[in-house]
Amino acid sequence: MTLKNRFMEAISSGELGEVDDFGVIVSLKEFKSYFKDVKSDYINSFLPAAVIETGQYTPTHTKYLFRIRKGTYRVHPDAIDEYAESVYVEEVPLSHFNNKVEEALIQYQNYRIN
Repeated sequence: MTLKNRFMEAISSGELGEVDDFGVIVSLKEFKSYFKDVKSDYINSFLPAAVIETGQYTPTHTKYLFRIRKGTYRVHPDAIDEYAESVYVEEVPLSHFNNKVEEALIQYQNYRIN
């Protein structure tokens, strides 16, 4: 599982970040504390590298955070929604889908009224 997926999972489940009126805010300090198992220096550049560039408002697969101030970031709400949708789809095994269309069998009876 990628660090992005782990991050989005933690945000979606409420284990990481704080919810306010505009979405989820996460600090670099919280992030480092939550992902203390990541030993590489990538932990320091992950959040800054995911910041949406100035003038852009829509998330991409690599840019999905707004920088509020130094060390504080807001997760784009659409990125959270996209992650939730992708997780939902991935959890459904393909064996549950088939191409067979089945219709309910309704039996009609004829009544004669005199």
